[in-house]
Amino acid sequence: MLRSAAAAFAVLILPTLVSGQAPVQEPVATHTVVKEDTLWDLAQRYYSNPFEWRVIWNANRDVVEDPNWIYPAEVIMIPGRTGESQTEMPADQPTQNPTETEQGMIEGVPVDLVPFGFRQARPVPEGSRTVFFSDPAEAMETRDASFETDYAPVSSDAVYSAPWMIGLMTGPANAGSIAGFAGGGNRSPSIRNYDQIRIAMSSPARIGTNLQLFRVDRTIEDIGQVVIPTGVAQVQTIGDGEVVAIVMRQYDRILPGDFARPLTTFEERQGVYAAQVSGGSEATIMGFAGSHVLTDIGHIAFLDLGRDDGVTIGDEFVLFGEAVPTAREGTLQVIGVTGTMASARVLSMRDDVFRQGVVVRLAKKMR
Repeated sequence: MLRSAAAAFAVLILPTLVSGQAPVQEPVATHTVVKEDTLWDLAQRYYSNPFEWRVIWNANRDVVEDPNWIYPAEVIMIPGRTGESQTEMPADQPTQNPTETEQGMIEGVPVDLVPFGFRQARPVPEGSRTVFFSDPAEAMETRDASFETDYAPVSSDAVYSAPWMIGLMTGPANAGSIAGFAGGGNRSPSIRNYDQIRIAMSSPARIGTNLQLFRVDRTIEDIGQVVIPTGVAQVQTIGDGEVVAIVMRQYDRILPGDFARPLTTFEERQGVYAAQVSGGSEATIMGFAGSHVLTDIGHIAFLDLGRDDGVTIGDEFVLFGEAVPTAREGTLQVIGVTGTMASARVLSMRDDVFRQGVVVRLAKKMR
């Protein structure tokens, strides 16, 4: 196998060595990322079709690990575009290295092998700093500023992705269900971010309406059924008995048959935090969203108190020790609430202390 691979590489490289010069390649267009850029926007800009964002992502897997996140100063190749200048960087952004061409390759290596790592290191100008340079004074200023920055104790994504529970013999309230992909050509069994989907709805939502996608996941014996949010989609067009929507957020595997309902808007409250209370209400853990054996940080527990009992998103419940009633064994934060129950994620715990039937007490209340 090794000998065959070497022979194949020789076939690729010999024609170039015989000719005595590197093959000519048109310079590939690049885009230097600036603040608020997305692959969706770049596809619209360069291809006039935002749904071609995967073309850009596939060509930049070595730079972009998660297509949902690209960062300022990253240089993105734009397949199928040549000779286009890079986006001009703002004044406060560092200057990027020039676009790499065949002059930056190891002599004699075919240009089609460049994407696989056959490159020479660029010389670093004298006195310049590499990306690994860290100014201690600047780092200290950044850290101090972060302590003064207000943050939202619960993010909108945490709320929209929070599982909830329904009765054993009831179906989930919904406005429709996913019928499949919109258009043709997509054979993937899973639906992903920015895919267009058809949602069968008896009462179509308005264009621009956000829909929460979800499914019934499992049953907690004698308690209820667990509902798992899978994503958020936005209505684009309205048809006869259905709408076409684009997936804007993905929290779990999205599949045809998943339900949809209008998304309740949640406003993040920066700088508003839960305040300590005494003599708070007691709640019982009815079960957990997952089927895990051991509870861990981030897992979701269901409490038997809800909006009708005054529970709101951001409230915190504490499990106190039996031997020392004032010792905190673990903390839960409410990230979802219905009339009769709350979904709370594990913030901290000393051990595997959260179990079905355990009683917790309200310790912090959102103002």
